[in-house]
Amino acid sequence: MAAIMNKSTHLNILPLPRDNSADSGQEDGGSREFEFKPHLNSQSVEPRVADFVHGPDDIGNMFLPVPSSKKVEESAADFLINKVSEFLGEVSVLALGPLTNVALAIKRDPSFASKVKKIVVLGGAFFAAGIVNPAAEANIHGDPEAADIVFTSGEDIAVVGINITTQVCLTDEDFLGLRNSKGQHATFLYEMCKFYIDWHANSDGFHGIFLHDHVSFIVVLHPKYFTFKKGVVKVETQGICTGHTLMDQGLKKWNSENPWSGYKPISVAWTIDVPKVISFIKKLLMAP
Repeated sequence: MAAIMNKSTHLNILPLPRDNSADSGQEDGGSREFEFKPHLNSQSVEPRVADFVHGPDDIGNMFLPVPSSKKVEESAADFLINKVSEFLGEVSVLALGPLTNVALAIKRDPSFASKVKKIVVLGGAFFAAGIVNPAAEANIHGDPEAADIVFTSGEDIAVVGINITTQVCLTDEDFLGLRNSKGQHATFLYEMCKFYIDWHANSDGFHGIFLHDHVSFIVVLHPKYFTFKKGVVKVETQGICTGHTLMDQGLKKWNSENPWSGYKPISVAWTIDVPKVISFIKKLLMAP
């Protein structure tokens, strides 16, 4: 467990530029590392590490130098609470992994929901097969209890499932174009993605990668490229369907109370303008 937490805090700061201290949580020229909580029930649950997908270092076996900074005492959950309290209604949270820290923030500060502007979550498989198993997507499966807390918290939440993100991909041809472009980080990105490309080829017979995180990022920047459906979402937390996201679309008036009753609907991404999204992503990746 300790090794996983150390890797997570390490990866948390690797991409941060040295000249962006105001926005990235850096102080006095040093990066801030936050303790990663692997699961709400971390005392009893062994975390699932997908090193077979992303490599032992989680960034395609690039093995970048170890950061010189040290982990600060403030946890990620407390950081979220403090920032949304400092900037009321201005902070949007983009959650690209299991929702443990967001759930902890909600549990520690009951007013968190009223302070945050919006939460965009990469996770779930809505009316589609999972990716960990037939029932579940990886991020939700990583901490289903946390996901259920977040989805039923009453916050302004948009969820982007793999039924949407798997519509956007970069092919082998796209990666050759990236490598040969004048992009500032083109060569690094090309090399970093090789491991992920090989995994997709061996696992799915697909030569390329799906842009899960990128698509979710664009939901924050350009929600106009998507359509959404509103519905109450619950997450299965036990049994063979653990991590399965179940949405009540409100198409039926139920005759009795059920586990979806009484919760505020959230926005689930339903369609995507693939050409506009992929064009925007390529423009960013190849920016000189």
